[in-house]
Amino acid sequence: MNTVCILSAFYLFVYIGVEPMLAEALGSTVTLIAAYLCDILVVVCMAVLFSYFSKYGKSDKFLEHIEDELADVGYYFSARKESSIDEYYNSVVNDLRSNSFSVDEKVEIYGFEFTARAVKGKSVIYILKDNEVDKNDLLAYQDSAIYDVTSISVKRKANAVMLYICDKATDDAVSLSKMITPLGKKEQIVFANAIVELSSGRCYFLGNKPTKCQQLIAQFALGCDVPIDDKLKGTQKLDFQTELEEHMKEFNIKDYKNGTFYAH
Repeated sequence: MNTVCILSAFYLFVYIGVEPMLAEALGSTVTLIAAYLCDILVVVCMAVLFSYFSKYGKSDKFLEHIEDELADVGYYFSARKESSIDEYYNSVVNDLRSNSFSVDEKVEIYGFEFTARAVKGKSVIYILKDNEVDKNDLLAYQDSAIYDVTSISVKRKANAVMLYICDKATDDAVSLSKMITPLGKKEQIVFANAIVELSSGRCYFLGNKPTKCQQLIAQFALGCDVPIDDKLKGTQKLDFQTELEEHMKEFNIKDYKNGTFYAH
């Protein structure tokens, strides 16, 4: 794709510059042939681009996210000093309210009760506090939040953060902490996870990609500004990142498109 586009662009720029001299020196027939060649190259470029993005567009987005996930540090440390779940939660909610977020507590959505939901324009933060969170919690509560944003609030664009405040996060929950869920053809709605584990002082989330969700998590979950200070970054990778890196060595388009890549 890159080769075809570069060669075509080079030819077109050269042709635009030499077309008057070409017509004067070699006549209208040669100029007409050169013009037809321009048209053919434009059509070829469009066909190649269409073929590429129809075949590889979604996998490119997937691979880009995986690269961010593997390049990120395993975890971050919170700048907040509160050590209990209730104290930490109250600190987060106070900050949200002081930043003009509308905060509703004990919100039930689709059969699941969130400790709080904070909304400000296109930014939405769902908060769940519990002693322990696992993979099932992340998946179930996110499904409820997606239903809330798309069907109840009917937002066309949103940056949503799923914030879990707990004493302990299981390994399978941590493995989903860097998961980003985009919705819509142009990814107008984005969901990001953040897990604050008070027993270790760690916060698990995708923190190396500058986005609105990253900014929200840094400001309210960690209590810091972006870019995140190096002293708040963990120094080690997590086990699931190492396992994912090994698994990605087997990546192929066929399995990805069939939905069987993660089943291996």
